[in-house]
Amino acid sequence: MAEPISAVLSIIIPVISVAKATLVMIETQAQKEHSHNDALKDLRIAVDALKRDATGYEILLSSILAAPDKRPIERLCTDPEGREAMRNLDVAFKAAKLLMEQNQVNAVSGSAGLYGTQAQPAAKRPPIRELVFSFLKANFKPDDGTEWSIRDTAKDLDVCRSNCESAFKMTWHLYVIYQQAPSRRSTVDNRNHKGELGPALDNVLSAFNHKPFSVSPEGDNRVRYSKLTVLNQSHEYAKAHEELMRRAGKAWVDERADLQMTNFQTGKTISRIQALGQLQTSLFEVLWTSTVEQLKRHGSNWAEGTGRGSANPEAVGFKNDLLDLEKGLQEAILRAKKQRFAIAFCGMVKAGKSLFLNALIGEPILPSDELPSTAWPCRLRHVPNQTIPQLEFDDAPFISGIAALKAARYGARLNEYQPPSDDVYDVMFEEETEEPSPEEVRMKELHAQWVDLHAATKENLRLFEQPNYYLPSKATGHREVKDLLSKLNDVVRLCHRFKLNFNMEDVEWPLLTVEFNSLRGHQMDGIYEFIDLPGIGEQFESFDFESMIRLVAKDSNAIVPILSFKELSRSDWKKLPEIVAHGFGNRTSIVVCTHLDQIGGRNLTEQLATVSKVFWPRNIPGTTTGIIPCSSLMGLSARALLDQSKRSKPPFKLIWDKNKKQVEYPCAEKILGTGQPEETYNRMSPETWRAKLEINLSESGLPDAINKLTREMVDQAKQRAFLSESIAVCKQLRKMSAAQERKLLEARRSKNEFDEAKREYDAARAKFFQLIDSWNVAEHQQKTNYHNRMKKGLTALKNRTDKHIADAISQTLRNWTLGSAPSIEQHASDQRTGHGTNTRDEGRNVSVLVVKSVHHAEEFLRLSQKELQGSLNREKQDFVTAVRKMAEEARAKRFQELKDEFARLDPQIQPELREEIIEDLNNQSVDIRQVIFNHIKNEIKTTKTRHTAATAFRAIEEKLAKPLLSQNEDPVQVLDEGEQKALKTVDDLGFMLRAPISAMATIPFVFGLPIWPWMAYSKSFHLEMNIIESQYRREIVEPWYRILQEESQKALSGTIVASSEVAREAVLKALSREDGRYERESAHKNSPTKAGMVQHMVAMQSNLYAAEAALTEIQYLLKESINDSQS
Repeated sequence: MAEPISAVLSIIIPVISVAKATLVMIETQAQKEHSHNDALKDLRIAVDALKRDATGYEILLSSILAAPDKRPIERLCTDPEGREAMRNLDVAFKAAKLLMEQNQVNAVSGSAGLYGTQAQPAAKRPPIRELVFSFLKANFKPDDGTEWSIRDTAKDLDVCRSNCESAFKMTWHLYVIYQQAPSRRSTVDNRNHKGELGPALDNVLSAFNHKPFSVSPEGDNRVRYSKLTVLNQSHEYAKAHEELMRRAGKAWVDERADLQMTNFQTGKTISRIQALGQLQTSLFEVLWTSTVEQLKRHGSNWAEGTGRGSANPEAVGFKNDLLDLEKGLQEAILRAKKQRFAIAFCGMVKAGKSLFLNALIGEPILPSDELPSTAWPCRLRHVPNQTIPQLEFDDAPFISGIAALKAARYGARLNEYQPPSDDVYDVMFEEETEEPSPEEVRMKELHAQWVDLHAATKENLRLFEQPNYYLPSKATGHREVKDLLSKLNDVVRLCHRFKLNFNMEDVEWPLLTVEFNSLRGHQMDGIYEFIDLPGIGEQFESFDFESMIRLVAKDSNAIVPILSFKELSRSDWKKLPEIVAHGFGNRTSIVVCTHLDQIGGRNLTEQLATVSKVFWPRNIPGTTTGIIPCSSLMGLSARALLDQSKRSKPPFKLIWDKNKKQVEYPCAEKILGTGQPEETYNRMSPETWRAKLEINLSESGLPDAINKLTREMVDQAKQRAFLSESIAVCKQLRKMSAAQERKLLEARRSKNEFDEAKREYDAARAKFFQLIDSWNVAEHQQKTNYHNRMKKGLTALKNRTDKHIADAISQTLRNWTLGSAPSIEQHASDQRTGHGTNTRDEGRNVSVLVVKSVHHAEEFLRLSQKELQGSLNREKQDFVTAVRKMAEEARAKRFQELKDEFARLDPQIQPELREEIIEDLNNQSVDIRQVIFNHIKNEIKTTKTRHTAATAFRAIEEKLAKPLLSQNEDPVQVLDEGEQKALKTVDDLGFMLRAPISAMATIPFVFGLPIWPWMAYSKSFHLEMNIIESQYRREIVEPWYRILQEESQKALSGTIVASSEVAREAVLKALSREDGRYERESAHKNSPTKAGMVQHMVAMQSNLYAAEAALTEIQYLLKESINDSQS
């Protein structure tokens, strides 16, 4: 019975394919021709929207075919209503296919769009791709009517998309209704209301029980207009209606929650969390296909202004909120149907991320240990029974990167480059030195980037530069996947290292599919992916880890930091919780600590307590349940040997490395020892051997890690995901309901009631303004308090700077590797030349650095500056983190003080309006980034053609951050007045709030050898230490400190000012909206109400009340389940 579904899918898939090809052609041809045109842009938007919708429909229809319960499909394909819906869906997508492939339109019955729009037959036009190609080649000359054809095509695509949406939603709504659990008689009644109210309540309750959340007088003869009218006749009736529908919504959940745990056909039981998730998704589907469509048709009946030609801002807000609700519902449904769960792993470089994932896979595929580190994210998907790994990826950015590397030829040039000699006696043969040419300087800079690259990366660079080299688009097999993955990482690493462009965003990350050895035999629900991220230390000027985390947050359900027990003595990993929380939006619940085998048992408890304190400072001291200690290498080797030992012990030669003359597997070496491993092995029975391997596997911590990641963490993350989606949708429904409720109130209250309400509002409005004035006064005191605290931090920072200079010089001397080590000598001040002479030093001994060549002198200055740069970078990151925390605290305090002022008012004073104001303040003040965005939103809105408000904000952030992330001071370009205002506003807040912490500390080499006083005795070179230190202080440290001082004060003041302005604006806008409501209601009191408007609004309100109550009940049950799982 699924043939009609398969038939529609066979039409949708070509539509998606043609749309993708069309978009690629538009983008590539437009870039090639360097052309931009509004008509072409509209076409691209229309094609992209159709592709995006069709992709979602494909996922949903495929989920129908995969569903174990086939009864809903049978009903959909056999019931008259279902057959009609399927026919309309088939017709709509055939029209879409015809339009995409041939650019032809047929007027077909049964495919009218949401508002009855229908595409009309058009004159014959060339196919879309031919049309675009000829248009670009003609250089946008509209003489032949091509531009008009493109505009008409875009309009037809919009109509076609609307028709497909309408047809699909009707089909999906019926499927969801057929899919509902067998209904029992509802436990809800109207509580014996008498008179005309009782039958009216019975009528709407009966309609709800027949079609939950779809009460409507349209197409349902159960719902009577007269009964709906009764429910808004008085405040008492309206309250009874609300109370009944909320009970109905709650009962809908309670009656199905337990039933949902058992599949009606297979009898299979699922977890309560999964059952609640399915129930919530079912509710979302009904809201998306029915309630939202009802709101689109009738929710804007009151959205036509005051009758004097002015736009109704409340109606505009309602429509925008409705679009947000529709989008949020669709995204939640698609996430549920995909059943994809992704965990991202992050950490410092060489923390053992890739090794841990290799242990999960059971095969060393990802680069780890001796190989270069991960430079580009990789998605790893567990596919049961797929024993041969396969790697697929979007090759476009990598091909562009390789083309840039080929053009630059850095590998060939550096292969032939001869750096200055390290031989100290070469100075005997040097000619008079001249100023180096720009090319020599550039080659020296490139060599500094080249010299510490891994040998395998250098080899790959030379390979990429070969004229006939091409990058395969996928790989199959263990060796092939490992080799290709290494090349992809090196393309990214080399492009960033040599400052060549590589697009980091809007690129599908490589996908590696294989059966995970560790998950073999586990019953998995849905698709499981792990994401391997670059380490935080893998730092490039055009790349920062926080931006990567923000990208990951869009595509994953949870993030797990991985630490190494070997590195816990360092301090850099302690920034990880803050970076993850800032990028991902919340703190992690699990941390993996690797290299368990390299830590003593006595230190383990202390180390775990340290990690717990850093990641969860508010936890009870000693609580370490969120930490998973493991030894990836031990686990990987134990599992590999267990696989080899399933039937019998493998020959000893298979576990012996004859070249290194040692046991190859770490766990085997632990079992057999190093003295006489072969004799020990031969004496051991197969049973004992396997038992010891099992013990080592268990002690490695790997099985426990797998269980926590695939069971506990997945369940917790699902709970949080369901709960957050429920809260978000409930919040949007409440906004819809509040707007409808206000209009119903206006429709039923008398002129006298209106006048009394207006007087109460005017009195409250005056109180609100007094409250804002008193709150404004507190801003100055708050600034003073925070600036005093900042001064203490700056004093502490300044006291540490001299220590950094001395440490950088001493560390450089300790790490010297250029043959003959430099020495420190004491010279009398009168032995010096006039370079940098200070009369105060005459007659005193000074410390002089003695080196053997110009090259050594240059190298000392370069290395010591690099060492100083590193220590100042770390100091700066710590300081900026502290400033951010203080700014975040100031922001929260500013908003909270205003919310507290409103909360302290008499509860009887405008409670709904006060609740609306506090809700607006909460929405405006999520974090500093949100405050900044809201602060500049109005300016950004003037950007007419290139951005939405949110994407414009991101673009501005990138433009502002770019000079901080690169030494190339490209001018910031803004194209319109709105962006210029927004740019200045964000710039005024300082780089501490607009750039990632990990990318803030690029301190360029500000001077070189020529400015240094040095003189030659024989063939050695002397650099006076006091002058080196003073120059470092004057040229590097003092400007560095001044910038931090200025920027920290700017960031703090900017945060407080922006927070005050955004909060004040939120209150004023709420009052302005309320003013407008009273003004419109006053105007409408003398106007007749549209026929049927009130009745439709009552029906919609029935659905909204019930939906909000149902989601509230689901939230309660989810929280209850979370508490049960944690106890």
